[in-house]
Amino acid sequence: DGSYKSIKPGCGGFGIRNFLTLFLSIEVSKAMRELATAKANGDTNAEAKATRIIAVYTAQMDDSNPILTMISDAMTLEGEFLEAAGNTENAADKAGLEAKAAEQRNIKEHGQDLLRECSKKYSAKMKALRST
Repeated sequence: DGSYKSIKPGCGGFGIRNFLTLFLSIEVSKAMRELATAKANGDTNAEAKATRIIAVYTAQMDDSNPILTMISDAMTLEGEFLEAAGNTENAADKAGLEAKAAEQRNIKEHGQDLLRECSKKYSAKMKALRST
């Protein structure tokens, strides 16, 4: 009918999960190039350091992925509950849907806290690694 469709939180697009994974995979790729160069040059110290960097970034991806999934799922459900609440005339149903949306918002916020903790943990590991 020519009208715009509303966009719900967490629907489609290049979301938080993809952004962080892309960033980490770029860092792993850079470290893999450093590893190849170190091997070609016979630099065992640089080789060991690049191997440790790859391990840290890979572990960060492994640790953050379930958190990112939790956040993404909660965002999607929050949007669905809010949309459903906006489409109902029944006050009790609307209140129930809004309560469910609030629960998902709390899950999302908890996930964001967990993600910050994960990021701090791996930032500290990389800082220590880079200083060696």
